[in-house]
Amino acid sequence: MPSSIRRRATAALRGLAALAAALVLTAGAGATHADGRTGGAARLAPQVVHTGTGPTGYRVTFRYRAPGAARVQIKGEWYFANPYELSALTTDDGTALETPGTPPARWRPGDIPIAYPNSPAANWPVVDMKKGPDGVWTYTTPLPSGTFTYSFYADCADDTQATCTAVSDPANPPWNEHGGKVSGTIERTSQVYVPSDPEFGTVDYAWQGPSSPGARGRLAHVTYPAPTSVTPSGENYLAVYTPPGYDARRAKAYPTLYLFSGDATEMDWSTQGDAVNILDNLIATGRIAPMVVVMPNTAGFPDSTGYASFDRNLTDTLIPYVESHYHVSTAATGRAAAGLGYGASLTNSLLFGHTAEFGSYGVFSPGRRGNYTLPEASSLSDTQVAALRQARTYVGGGWQDPSHNYHAGEVALLTGLRVPVTPGFVNGGHSWFAWRLNLEEFLTRTAFFPSVAG
Repeated sequence: MPSSIRRRATAALRGLAALAAALVLTAGAGATHADGRTGGAARLAPQVVHTGTGPTGYRVTFRYRAPGAARVQIKGEWYFANPYELSALTTDDGTALETPGTPPARWRPGDIPIAYPNSPAANWPVVDMKKGPDGVWTYTTPLPSGTFTYSFYADCADDTQATCTAVSDPANPPWNEHGGKVSGTIERTSQVYVPSDPEFGTVDYAWQGPSSPGARGRLAHVTYPAPTSVTPSGENYLAVYTPPGYDARRAKAYPTLYLFSGDATEMDWSTQGDAVNILDNLIATGRIAPMVVVMPNTAGFPDSTGYASFDRNLTDTLIPYVESHYHVSTAATGRAAAGLGYGASLTNSLLFGHTAEFGSYGVFSPGRRGNYTLPEASSLSDTQVAALRQARTYVGGGWQDPSHNYHAGEVALLTGLRVPVTPGFVNGGHSWFAWRLNLEEFLTRTAFFPSVAG
């Protein structure tokens, strides 16, 4: 066969494959989620299309219906950089520096989402969408593999968006929103997953993607009595994940992970953190045992930045509540605590102050200014050190996180005390990109080993 004909045939086959993939992915946009909801009208949900062309092999089209709006913008988790070119992200005192970032159209293999300007703050990239004759605004961009968070602004006159309120995608809403009514904390973001095309050097993050219908756990939003909570008064919120096939009568109780976010809400890990898909996929592939995951709202207590009142609520109220309402282990070895940023400081407060309450600890990017201060080795008693040596501890974060030296210092502190610790540093900034990787590593390398559940 002449080479020109062979090239045309190959191109035609690739085009057919891309079309088939596009149809499958678009149809999947309105699929039923783990909690039984539907993702809204498939026509308006994000369309992930396998193009088979550079730079990533995939493109995503976002849609927002607002016929009366004069301007609609989309804000997304997609500025990128070569991690080995990010050596100067901080000043000597640890202050974060902003970097210009690479837009998706210039993505290159090895690039990662960056924390600055790609952070959970107001400096995520914001672009204008294009209005169609049907009143639907659209924005299309190539994206590499992985999970990406986004939100919309309608008629925002502030170029910094500081005085405007973002909204989640009505066609792809957070799981705690039903018919416009929200249980608990309002989550103003949505997420989209993009598969990998290895031909373009994208990483296979299938463990972050939607799980198969028969292997999905369930999410529940729970309001529990919390006598010391101030806001809301006398009660507070949880998001609770139960694994596929959860059986309240099985012989062996489930292990429990208490998972804290950096923004203090009960919704962050199950939305921006993609924790549910990660758990579903790791359980389905046998990499972790089925477990119950409790994601508390950590705000609203009298000294939320001082940790003591939340710690007391956790040990005296929350854990007993969970253990009386779910079929979970009551042994310390069957409990794990983990968190990011402020949630990592909460985890450290438990690690050093309530060591024997948990068998495993995951500390992801703990903060250092105005947050928990690590103890001096000399201040720890022999009893405390002995307890620390019984726990399984993971300390991780992004190599490019402005606070990386602080994270590394915690590893050094524990190592100096001969406390077993698993370091989990990845290329990434102070961002959900890094924390999703940390969660996967913590669950597969540290938590609940040796196994406490079948």
